[in-house]
Amino acid sequence: MTDDKKREFQEKDFVDRGEEREIKRRKRSRKTIGEEGSRKQTAIGLLVTIGLGLMFYFPAEIRQWWQRFNNPEVITILKPIGDESNVSEIVGFKVEIKEKEDVEEVAGRLLEGLEGDYGVWVMKLDGKGQFGINESKVLSAASVIKLPLLVAYYQAVDEGKLDPEEIYVLKEKDRFEYGTGSMQNQPEGTEYTYREIAHLVANQSDNMGAELLKEWLGREEQIEGMINDWALTATSVKEGETTAGEIGELLMRLYDNELISKKSQKELFKNLTETVNEDRITAGVPTGVKVVHKFGSEEGIVNDCGIVYGAEPYVICMLSTGVNDGEAREVLPKISRVVWEWAGR
Repeated sequence: MTDDKKREFQEKDFVDRGEEREIKRRKRSRKTIGEEGSRKQTAIGLLVTIGLGLMFYFPAEIRQWWQRFNNPEVITILKPIGDESNVSEIVGFKVEIKEKEDVEEVAGRLLEGLEGDYGVWVMKLDGKGQFGINESKVLSAASVIKLPLLVAYYQAVDEGKLDPEEIYVLKEKDRFEYGTGSMQNQPEGTEYTYREIAHLVANQSDNMGAELLKEWLGREEQIEGMINDWALTATSVKEGETTAGEIGELLMRLYDNELISKKSQKELFKNLTETVNEDRITAGVPTGVKVVHKFGSEEGIVNDCGIVYGAEPYVICMLSTGVNDGEAREVLPKISRVVWEWAGR
C-alpha cells in the first residue's frame, strides 16, 4: 500500500506582542498591565492543570490517539503515468514497444546505472510470452514474503485446520510496534476474527497480524517446509528472501487455483486489490484496471508483485535490494507502464 505524517504544534507569542503594542498605544498604567499578566498566568495555569489531569486520567486513550496520529492506515499514492499515451515521454527517451525484446531492452535501460540490485519477471498468463531481468537473483522480499504466508493460511483454512470465523482477542504480548498495519494501535482486548486478520495482512501488510499467522501455522520452520513443497526453494520466511521468478510462479499457480480453493482464491485476491499502497504496479497501468498484488517496503527495498487484469492478464514481479528509495519509486511504475504497453493491451 510507506510515509508517516508528523505535525508540530509550536507556541509563539504573537498575541503577547500585539497586546504590548496595544498597551503602549493606549498608554495604560503599569498596574493595568500587571493585572492582565496575572489573569493570563492564572488562565495558563488552569489550562496546564487540566491538561496534566487528563493525561494522568486517560493515559491509554492519549497513547492510542498519538499512535493513530503518527501511523495513518492509508498510504495510497496514485501516480498518473498509467493513463499517459506517450510511453517515450514517460521513460525519457524514444521507444517503440512491440515485442518482448523491446520491453526487456527498455526495462534494462531504465535500471541501468541505478543504485542497488533489481529483479524483474513478467509472464503472460496465456503462456505466449515472458521475460526476466535477474529473475533468479535472491533479493530481500520485505513484505512480499507475506504472500506465501497468506497462501499457507488459506491452505490451512481449506483443510479445516483453521476456522476463519474464530475470534482472537488481542493480548499485550502480541503487540508488534513496527512498520505497517493498524493492529498495533489497538488496545488489549480488541477482538478480530481470523478472517479479519488475514485481510489486514494482505491489504495493509499488517506486521502484527503476520506474526499471529505464523503462530497459528506452526512458526517459521513448518512454514518453510510448506513453501519448499511448492518448489519455492530460494524463498525463505525466516530470512525474508525470495526471487522475482519464484514469486511470479507462485502468483501464476494461484491464478490457476493450484494451491488453494476457488473460494479462498477469491477472498485472497479481493484482499490484495485496492490496497493501502498503489504507487508501483498499479500506477503504471490505466485507471480502473484491476491489479491483485503484494507490495513490500523497507529502507533500501521497494517491491511489488502481482497480477494485472488487462485484455490479456499477466504476472509482473519487481524486487529490489540496497536501492535508492527515490529512484526505485520512480522507476517501478515506469517499468510497469512499459510492460503494460506490451502485455496488457
